[in-house]
Amino acid sequence: MSDRSKTVVGRFFDRPSTPPSWPNFGQTPETDLTNHLFTLTTSHVWSDTNRSSNEKQLSGNVQRILKLKHNLNSSLTALSASPDHNQVVVAGREVLKVLNVSEREITEEFNLKNRHLNKYSNDVKWGNTSTKNKIATAATNGSIAILDVGNDSSLDRKIDEHSRAVNRICFNPTNGSILLSASQDCTMKLWDLREPDSARFTFEGKCENVRDVQFNSINQYDFAAAFENGAIQKWDIRKPTIHERKLNAHLGSVLALDWHSDGRTIASGGRDKLIKIWDMNSDNRRPRDVIHSMTSIARVQWRPDHPNEIASCALLSDSRIFIWNIRRPFIASYYFEEHEDVPTGFLWHNSDVLWSCSKDKFFIQQDINCSYRPLSLLSKCSIGWSVYDKIAFSIEKYDDLIAEDHNQFRIIQRRTSPNIIETRNETGIASLPTFDHKAFSYLAENYIISNHDIWSACEHNAKIAWDVQRFRTAQTWKIIQLLYGILEPVDNNAHKDKESANSLLNDSSPTNPSKSSNETKESDSIKDLNTVTEKHNESLDVSLLIDCFDIVQSTYNSTLCRNWDKESIMMQLFDYYAEQGDVQMCVTLILVLGDMIKISQERVEQWFFSYIELLHRFQLWCAATHIISSCRVPSVEMMNQQSTTIYTTCNNCFRPILNSRSGYWICDKCRKMLNPCSICHNTVKGLYTWCQGCSHGGHLFHMKEWFSANNECPTGCGHNCSVAIE
Repeated sequence: MSDRSKTVVGRFFDRPSTPPSWPNFGQTPETDLTNHLFTLTTSHVWSDTNRSSNEKQLSGNVQRILKLKHNLNSSLTALSASPDHNQVVVAGREVLKVLNVSEREITEEFNLKNRHLNKYSNDVKWGNTSTKNKIATAATNGSIAILDVGNDSSLDRKIDEHSRAVNRICFNPTNGSILLSASQDCTMKLWDLREPDSARFTFEGKCENVRDVQFNSINQYDFAAAFENGAIQKWDIRKPTIHERKLNAHLGSVLALDWHSDGRTIASGGRDKLIKIWDMNSDNRRPRDVIHSMTSIARVQWRPDHPNEIASCALLSDSRIFIWNIRRPFIASYYFEEHEDVPTGFLWHNSDVLWSCSKDKFFIQQDINCSYRPLSLLSKCSIGWSVYDKIAFSIEKYDDLIAEDHNQFRIIQRRTSPNIIETRNETGIASLPTFDHKAFSYLAENYIISNHDIWSACEHNAKIAWDVQRFRTAQTWKIIQLLYGILEPVDNNAHKDKESANSLLNDSSPTNPSKSSNETKESDSIKDLNTVTEKHNESLDVSLLIDCFDIVQSTYNSTLCRNWDKESIMMQLFDYYAEQGDVQMCVTLILVLGDMIKISQERVEQWFFSYIELLHRFQLWCAATHIISSCRVPSVEMMNQQSTTIYTTCNNCFRPILNSRSGYWICDKCRKMLNPCSICHNTVKGLYTWCQGCSHGGHLFHMKEWFSANNECPTGCGHNCSVAIE
């Protein structure tokens, strides 16, 4: 590890865990910037704020108003801006007014509420292009009123074609004469306001109530609709009989939609507390991004000039307006909490200024610089530990990007890619030799876990442990071999030299006339074992230990281990390896010895589940399956008895085969037959084998015959399948 990395690691562990505090302005004349930050209300009460760190950029004598509030004395439900964004119309139960919004004040221009428009307004929209002087309102009784603000705010037209409440209305962004509505009567209607006739088209989504409609800002013929049952439909106004695409987007009502400026991406918010980002030009039925909120989403709108940021407000209980970054969807980048009640509508005046209305009777203009930033309250330090014994860490830098030059603040700009979030952290990876994953994988793949021949299994496992320099483990397997193994009959001719060596060993040993020959052999073997053990403790000469065990083999079937307390020895072994965290050894011992040992089922289950989890982490799927199949604990054994579903892809267009309407015989995308044999070209209805790389396959016996002499795919696609079929 370099000196720089060591310094970074030291700073990580020495750094306090308390979160960073908010900036403390006004302590020195150089940093007292709050004199230039103001909040203006309609009663002309001025106040300062120090919420955002971006306020440091405001210096000199330039005064910037970050917040304007206007009280309309009635609950508000919707708002819409004029085409030049100098005026805004707000609507509510008892309110329908046009406001002039300037940099320093808000004034009332028109009061459009009169005896003919006394119904509660669900939505309001200001026209554009040819209808830039017209305002449309949608009421709870199903009527739509068109007002002409350029002609004494008179009623231009009233439409009563919906049988139930109208939830949303929308003007076409390129042709202001086209008006689209969404109603509780499960229909969407399109009018050409230049024609006095009834609706030109009626779109029936054949779903439940329509909650929102939005025209595509790029393609004037496309619009999207949100439904009560959680579906989203994409329509072309030139094809009013059927929708082009349908998505089952949310679990519950879809309450809001908004098209991205790219014309292909749409954001949806629902009652399931999720904001989902969809690519409407893709065949993928899953959202591209998902943002999790704490409450149901009532409104969503993309932030101008920031393609990865989107604003949202809640349906109930939360009075804040959040601004999310889809590249960091787990925490909001900004939020406003100026309203005292739930916001009912908002829109972007520009990329930094937001207009909003609420049930608290206030219309508010607020700047992004006076917003709260949750990210600044989070710790900038993090740490992660991988299964391969490496630690990744990230520590906040101490050298700030803001430098002081001649008592003036200047921002050091860095050129970064628009798709990369710039960080101020030092990162690194450190390796800690606490776990040898290579030895773990080698033992898992080569251990014998069968209990049919304990002597051979222990002999093999001892050699495998010796190969990875696990000498204590190898010694343990030799001890288990002596305690529980049964020596097979030895071929006299094959082991003639070994017997002669044993006889010489017996002749050279002092004999006791009162002892039998078997007792003499046992005594000599035990002495040799003790000698080897002492030498092993001194110099770890395991080869001498193995030689001693070879000597003991000839007398093993006698009474050498007959009086040993095997159960006590095994319990000490299990306790030792369990304390060391070596669940691999515990599980292997249980599988090899089988019913010869008695351990509580609770401990056995814990060891098995821990070992299987480790095997899965290292992607040793075959070894894990073998362990599960060999285990006789019901809770572990049933892991291989659960149903398994394998999803395949089409071998022509490589699209996933999910919920096929053709019974998995024909691809829904390319309409070609699935699962034909690559050799005989017939549909495979029996055993089918395929390559997961190129998705081509066929009958099992045809594939065996082909790959016995070839490595490449029989279709000629050029993929080297390298299949080994036994």
